[in-house]
Amino acid sequence: MDDVSSWLLVIGIIVAAILYYRWWNSLSEDEKRTRTYGAINPKLVCLHCQEKGHVRTKSIDQKKGISGGKAAGAVLTAGVSTVFTGLSRHETNTQAYCDNCNTTWVF
Repeated sequence: MDDVSSWLLVIGIIVAAILYYRWWNSLSEDEKRTRTYGAINPKLVCLHCQEKGHVRTKSIDQKKGISGGKAAGAVLTAGVSTVFTGLSRHETNTQAYCDNCNTTWVF
């Protein structure tokens, strides 16, 4: 890349960051919490403060340990497959956040 295109890329990233910052600050506190922690689930009771109606839930993808199949593939391909797939296996879990006691947990 030449110097002009490098500077254009840097300017584009700065402009995008400024626009994102302005957009995020235009949201209400409830909208920010909903985007960060998910929507309120009115039926859940907080495990920590025992309050009902304050728990937000969101589906998340977590890395969990080493996948046996991926490890075997890494041995067979002399490690080349790890560049493309990694060794971790992923699980979909639910993250919960209580607005009342500001506690986060995963189940």
